[in-house]
Amino acid sequence: MMNHDARNISRTDTALLAYESGEILESVRAIQRRSEAIHKATYLGNLKHQKVHIHFNTGADVYQVHTTIWLHYNNHIYLKGNIKVPVERILGIHF
Repeated sequence: MMNHDARNISRTDTALLAYESGEILESVRAIQRRSEAIHKATYLGNLKHQKVHIHFNTGADVYQVHTTIWLHYNNHIYLKGNIKVPVERILGIHF
């Protein structure tokens, strides 16, 4: 689901954000779909350098960044420049 109220943010500005803790998604199925999307986006990011739209909620606001996911490790996704976003705050990934 695309969130049209999300604020666009650059990958580098994503590094400046603070995140509340806690799972943002409410259903087990939504969490599974997110996990599958992260796996696919990481694979495509490494293989084809394909960018995706990542929608996430910091707790203070909802953002969208268009970038490549390089790594999924220790409950975070990693973007270029070792910028990380907690998986539990990701609302969705769109290809």
